[in-house]
Amino acid sequence: MKKLLTFCIACLASCVLFAQTEEGIWETHDSKTNKAMSYVQVYKKDGKLYGKVIKNLDGKETTCSKCGGADKNKPIIGLMVIRGLEKKGSKWVKDDGILDPVTGFVCDGEVWQESADVLMVKGSVLFFKETQKWTRVKDK
Repeated sequence: MKKLLTFCIACLASCVLFAQTEEGIWETHDSKTNKAMSYVQVYKKDGKLYGKVIKNLDGKETTCSKCGGADKNKPIIGLMVIRGLEKKGSKWVKDDGILDPVTGFVCDGEVWQESADVLMVKGSVLFFKETQKWTRVKDK
């Protein structure tokens, strides 16, 4: 009985240690070409999910020239692209929660983890929806 209890505790501990988390550095990809675009640091603050660009891999655009408001012409590096999403079930969601620096659109956002190393990021504007698959960057 002691061995069974020890085994159960060990299994539970390993599940907790290897639990998936959205936090970390993720490589974004162009949804049409699958070309790597940037690294985004995703983190939680006050129970909400945020993400900012920490590295621009594309190199074409250095500022968000198509963005509006306070983000107009801001550098891509440091730009907040995931904006305070809230946990609802297994997903993080928020109206106007995702910024696409390529188009400048701020759209409704949905983020969920497909696996430990795959983060799905969905933006919706009216009837138009686009989902990107981001991959975890290891050892960065």
